[in-house]
Amino acid sequence: MMNPALIRFKTEIANFYRISLINLVFAALAIAYGISYIITAVLGSPLGLQAVLLRLVTGAAALACFGLGLSWLLSTLRIFEGVETIRDALSASGEEVSEERLTCLIVRMLAHYRDNRDTIRTMILVSTAGGCVFFVLSITSGIRALSLTANSGSATFESLVLLPSMLLTLGIALVSLISSYYFSRFAGLWDRRLHEIGESECTLKKTLERDEA
Repeated sequence: MMNPALIRFKTEIANFYRISLINLVFAALAIAYGISYIITAVLGSPLGLQAVLLRLVTGAAALACFGLGLSWLLSTLRIFEGVETIRDALSASGEEVSEERLTCLIVRMLAHYRDNRDTIRTMILVSTAGGCVFFVLSITSGIRALSLTANSGSATFESLVLLPSMLLTLGIALVSLISSYYFSRFAGLWDRRLHEIGESECTLKKTLERDEA
């Protein structure tokens, strides 16, 4: 029977690896969409005051989206590389992993999390902010599609083209918010483990000091 601690650790590493990988993909999409919306906001032809205001909102959201996407990508890449190394080492150990090897890998993961704790917390904020920005972009795309349809009296090619973009942008927003949730859960779990280790070290230190006295 496989060690329950090993099963739990494998599951946590696999889940965190997948979340990090998904974040890399959607961070790249965030950058691409940010550039796309910036171009649209700059080159789009205004049809009145409402269209001008919509372009300003879209342009501001797109700039924020590009910056958040870039920060999101760089932060996630650093975390992803460390988790990938630990995951590969765990996979290379096979199904039968000794207690010493498992302990070593858990310590490596603790060290990786401790060294990048601030980065992971930043990723949580960036993912949340990115989700909100993409949600705004999906709304503006929907408004533009409805505006074009209302002006022409029927769905036009341009309005239909905006619908897939709106759906994908909404999907990125949802993934961003879900990622933020799972990153928060992961951070809370490993924060508790670091706290428990800190308490154990404190107890050991007090015991040694008492024995020396």
